[in-house]
Amino acid sequence: MFKVTYPDGSKLKKLMQGALKPLSDVPIAVSEGELLIRALSPDKNLLVEITIPQSAFDAFEVSGESNITAERDQLLKAIRRATKRDTVTLKYEEGSRQMTVVLSNSRTGAERSYMIDIMEAGREPVQSLHLELPVKFQVASDDFRKIVRDAKLVGEELEFIYKEGSIEVISRSESKEFRQTLMLDKPLYSLESKESMVTSKYDLDLLRSISASFDVADIALVEFGAGLPMKVTLSVEDGSKVVFWIAPRA
Repeated sequence: MFKVTYPDGSKLKKLMQGALKPLSDVPIAVSEGELLIRALSPDKNLLVEITIPQSAFDAFEVSGESNITAERDQLLKAIRRATKRDTVTLKYEEGSRQMTVVLSNSRTGAERSYMIDIMEAGREPVQSLHLELPVKFQVASDDFRKIVRDAKLVGEELEFIYKEGSIEVISRSESKEFRQTLMLDKPLYSLESKESMVTSKYDLDLLRSISASFDVADIALVEFGAGLPMKVTLSVEDGSKVVFWIAPRA
């Protein structure tokens, strides 16, 4: 069982709303140290990880380790109603077929409760990926979102090319081309590579599907390698993280 209370409904909404949309269901694992959501999209081209440490919660009551799979649309509907004035409590009793989400307004004391169906209990989250990716850069989340948006107007895939201390991003169609060069301070905050030349392509629909989560953090850490998944990490000041692994295109 568990009963955990997150202090800021608006922040939790940012953490979860965009990240859960690509999923068909929501595997939730709650242990002594954290709440973890980790799942593949139905096409298995996107791995989503949301980690919220115990220290980020106002209250964290856990008995053992709980692994449940919640109904996505119901959970999104409840989380979507959370505001900055709301604390959000997730409650689950062992053996129950539902999880309760309680939104409590800190100013008025008003409470709203939502029952979320549990589709499965006991199934552990899928394994994470552990890859050493050669290229790593930090960029403002809003700048990365604009790149994805502009590239999607042109083509269906986005190519990342690292060479000579810069990254070129290219999207093409029969009659159009989007091209932008990213360099340190223009607009990258950091850039490093273990290889002199790296190129890889990624599906723009997948990149666009995760862009709704970019409001979680001011800066995105992006890593990629030739023919390897792209890793996008969004870190929140309370220690929470949203991580996306995006499959490369051939």
